Amino acid sequence: MALMMKAPQAARTAPTPGAGTLLEVQDLAVEFHARRGIVKAVDGVSFTLEAGERLAIVGESGSGKSVMSMSLLQLVAHPGRIVRGSAMLNGKDLLALQGKALRDVRGADVTMVFQDPMTALNPVLRVADQVMAPLRRHLGLGPEEARRRAVESLTRVGIPDAERNLDAYPHELSGGMRQRVLIAMAVACEPRLLIADEPTTALDVTIQAQIVELLRGISDQLGTAVMFVTHDMGLVARFAHRVAVMYAGRIVEVGPVREIFANPRHPYTRGLLASIPAIDGEKPERLLQIDGTPPDLAALPAGCAFAARCPVAVGHCTVERPPLARLEPNHSAACWRASATTAPEVIHA
Repeated sequence: MALMMKAPQAARTAPTPGAGTLLEVQDLAVEFHARRGIVKAVDGVSFTLEAGERLAIVGESGSGKSVMSMSLLQLVAHPGRIVRGSAMLNGKDLLALQGKALRDVRGADVTMVFQDPMTALNPVLRVADQVMAPLRRHLGLGPEEARRRAVESLTRVGIPDAERNLDAYPHELSGGMRQRVLIAMAVACEPRLLIADEPTTALDVTIQAQIVELLRGISDQLGTAVMFVTHDMGLVARFAHRVAVMYAGRIVEVGPVREIFANPRHPYTRGLLASIPAIDGEKPERLLQIDGTPPDLAALPAGCAFAARCPVAVGHCTVERPPLARLEPNHSAACWRASATTAPEVIHA
């Protein structure tokens, strides 16, 4: 399957060498108990995130990427529940925290930007009340100092006339401005990790690009690691250091953004990239698409979950599920056909 989008050309600043691992997720599993059975929304996900790194989590709707990200802050709604795994952040297991310990981490060490600012923001509170809240809660600032810092935070995210807009209600702002307010709230306490869950979904393409550049700039300025959850591979090319591709609740490929775009090893990743329109060269009559539909997460097949849609699947693919295996030093894929010449080193079964 020929790719229609080139590898990213712009130079990217890699995480600071020696900065160390900030987050280590091991064997994370999240299930939903439904009438049709147990839905395995996240099924044994493991990955690491370095300090200051930008990691994109990509996949179709229903791949488990949003549930996985929300589980890190224990925000999975009933009837979902985390059934196993750990998420170590600087020696603390985020999945084991309770009560005050969990509240102390949320908004200070780890923050989240949601995809719909109209539901994430309280419509009856002014912007000031919402941006100042984490500053007063986590930093213990008084009203005057919290307001000054809130103005700084709004200015940092590009909101004009921050002093005036701080006293606005959410409905008085545009969609792009509301999303910037959410980001201002998220970075007010300068967290170590920012999770952005589809933060550009409801925005037009121009504003999408502005939000992505804003998050990138904040990451560089504050040294904040960012986990960027999206289905848009075009945005990934502009933003990420590394990419983790999810399918049917599992990570099926992970590697540096340039390597993933230039040499994708999983057929699903190749399908995602082939569906992106080219910005130069000959324009095809129609975009390629991935045939078929994702599997029922309550009745996953015995073998590879992508086998029924895969153009290169063989008999073994339907019998045994492939492990996530290292193909190159920083590039791994869960596919029996990913490497025909070498035996990959299994890193996560």
